[in-house]
Amino acid sequence: MKKLFRLLLFAAALAALAKLPFRSTDAAKLTPVRTVIVTHAGEQYEVDIGAAARGIGKTLNDALDDLRQTVTGVLFLPTAEQVIVVDPAGTDAEAVRAVAEESSFCPAAGLYRTGQTDLDAEAVGAYLSSHPSNTTIMQVRGRLAMGEQPRLPALRQENGGYLVEAK
Repeated sequence: MKKLFRLLLFAAALAALAKLPFRSTDAAKLTPVRTVIVTHAGEQYEVDIGAAARGIGKTLNDALDDLRQTVTGVLFLPTAEQVIVVDPAGTDAEAVRAVAEESSFCPAAGLYRTGQTDLDAEAVGAYLSSHPSNTTIMQVRGRLAMGEQPRLPALRQENGGYLVEAK
């Protein structure tokens, strides 16, 4: 009787595991991302990851969904080392909050703000990889949760290169 009970319990466990929402992805199909540039203009978000891949939508999540449709393979955002919020006026708290709350981004990714709209994601990514931010998405989430307005390091293009100004 005990053997039958154990067998039934084992069969039930296997059946339950088969129904769990596990999803596997072939690593060769992943499209890793180093730098994400998020622009919020009016009622629209635009997400740029370089390599002519852009997504547009009414919300950041919609723009990321659109981006997922345009890339070859499976978009893998947790590899992004830095996220740049394009904010020419320096007052777009909504875009900063949307980026901080987006669960697709790695919490340890550096978060920057820029006023320039013509950034090359690949070139700026190479620069920022050697000049990491001391402000991460997780830190911004924490500040927003405490009701504080986070100050992000400012990125600007100057003399053919880039410069990060401390917050």
